[in-house]
Amino acid sequence: MKRQLLTFLIFLFVCVKTIACSCDTPKPILEFYSSKYVFRGIITDKTFSKDSATFTVKFKVLQNYKKGKTPKNLTFTFNYNKDDARRSSCYTEYYNNQELLVFASEYKGKLGFDTICSNSQVIRERGIDPFLQKVLDHGNEFKLDDYIYGNDSEVRYEFNFPKPITNIDSIFKYEKPWKNDKPSGLFALHINKKGELVAVFNFFDWYKSYEDFKIDPVFGLLQEFEVKNKRPLTEFEVHTIELLSKVKVWEIRRNIETQIAVDYFAFIAVDFDEKTMKWIYELR
Repeated sequence: MKRQLLTFLIFLFVCVKTIACSCDTPKPILEFYSSKYVFRGIITDKTFSKDSATFTVKFKVLQNYKKGKTPKNLTFTFNYNKDDARRSSCYTEYYNNQELLVFASEYKGKLGFDTICSNSQVIRERGIDPFLQKVLDHGNEFKLDDYIYGNDSEVRYEFNFPKPITNIDSIFKYEKPWKNDKPSGLFALHINKKGELVAVFNFFDWYKSYEDFKIDPVFGLLQEFEVKNKRPLTEFEVHTIELLSKVKVWEIRRNIETQIAVDYFAFIAVDFDEKTMKWIYELR
């Protein structure tokens, strides 16, 4: 039920006029993966409903990028904003003879796309960006579970938001007070496809090692990593890593569309509040 609701909300966000335009565009390969059709096409017809509440555009498909059969023609219906509302940055309208790259999703048999918060776009004189073109050319070779996923804005909405199954409160609740040095830090945890904790790192080391991580040159996703010590850890960091290493069981992170499990990073901020004499943590 939760998955259906999330899919529905995402679909509405893409297909219907949005109230706010502040959003993040997913990584092209992940939108390619979750789309029903990805194609280059030209608008051959545009019609309005009798009450002008909506307009429908018909595409002639010039090139299909996603494996499988794509119809020669596809139609999409959008809400139509009149007068001053059309000047809103949240509103996009499409016209006859426009050529577009379309990442089309489907919900309950209805197709939708948008050029806001999406890699769908009007194709202009410069054509498609070379990096994006590589993704389109190799998208059908992509295997979702070959990569390790973080929590950055380009990927987070493609997956669920896993939490620890191990009772993390019980680990910190009876832990002794900390008075040796600055009692705060951010930590990165590597969790595998089975929801098992693999390793815990100080975030500073994780972040400073990132430039040496192996990133897929086509899809821009993390393939392999090695975190190296960039500075001596404080006693607090050493101790907190020992505590977090006890949080061994996590929810499995799955793609919302296919439910395929993936390796991922979770991030936790940990502090010791010297006023209340309590350990505090927050998932980031």
